[in-house]
Parts: sequence; structure tokens; C-alpha cells
Amino acid sequence: MSPGDGADRLPVVRYLDVVCRALLASVFIVAVANKVSGRAAWLGFVQSLRELRQVPEAAVRSAAVAVVTVEILVVALLVVPVRAVGAVGFALAVGLLGAFTVVIGRALARGSRAPCRCFGVSSTPLGVPHVVRNLMLICVAGLGLTGLSVDGSIDAPYAVLAGLTGMILGVLTTAAEDIVALIKPLR
Repeated sequence: MSPGDGADRLPVVRYLDVVCRALLASVFIVAVANKVSGRAAWLGFVQSLRELRQVPEAAVRSAAVAVVTVEILVVALLVVPVRAVGAVGFALAVGLLGAFTVVIGRALARGSRAPCRCFGVSSTPLGVPHVVRNLMLICVAGLGLTGLSVDGSIDAPYAVLAGLTGMILGVLTTAAEDIVALIKPLR
């Protein structure tokens, strides 16, 4: 590509990779931390899986361990600054979020109002907003893969800014229910 044909702007797309890695890693770090932060948190998460009735009773604890293990693996893959490793991390995030979305959809179709323990203790029942959030996070992973598809170097100061932006967006994503709860009384 020659100058003036747009190729000089494509390296900016590389920062999508950084923003999306940081956003998804933040989301999964918060999810894991809140599930394993103590005995009560862990038991609450296990109970929420039980209430979803998607896994046989004998496998509920194993399913809980598997969920947390895969979430940790997603984080580990996303924080390694190697394209191929990041691609696997984004793909695993898509698979995990897709599975979560299917489980939520099936629970909603059965009329289940189990609480969402995605990010720790919450009494908010699962609903369409959880499906929408997961679909948006799947789109974030897709954008991250797009960022991986473009060659170009990344300047450290801009990479730090992109990473911080992703982290902030990730934390806001995990706090969305709390933010909405704060705003609702103002109506």
C-alpha cells in the first residue's frame, strides 16, 4: 500500500486489540475474584448454578470449578502480548460468553428467575439485560480479533492509554447492575 491510500491509518486499529484485551480481562478478573472471594461467595455462585437447573445436581460443583477455571484461562491468554495467544483468548472468551448466553436464554425460556452471580453477590434475577451484556462482550472479542488482523507497531504511551480505557470499560461493565440501581431511585 502506498501513502495516501489509507494504509497509514490502519495501525490505529491495532489499539483495538489492547482495549478489547484489557476490557475482557477486567471483566473476567472481577468475575473470578467475586466468585472465589470467600466461602459465602463461592457457595452463592454454586447455588446460583444449581438454581439454573442446567447441570445435573451431582455435577454442579464441578461445573462451578470449570467456569472459574476457564475464566482464569481467558484472562491468562488475553494478558500475554502475543498475537496467536490473544487470538485463542478472544476465541475462548467468545465460546464461554456464548455458553453463558445459551444457559441464560434456556433459563429464561423455562421461567427461571435465578439471581445472576456473574460478578459476585447479586439479587438481580437473570434477564434480557444479561443476554445483551454477553452479546456485547462477544462483539468486543470480535473487535479484538479485528485489531489482531492488522500489522503495525504499537507505541507504548498509546498502548497504556488503550489498556487503561479497556480496564475502565471492563469495570464499568461489571458494575452496570449497581450503576442502574443507583440511578433508578432518581426517576
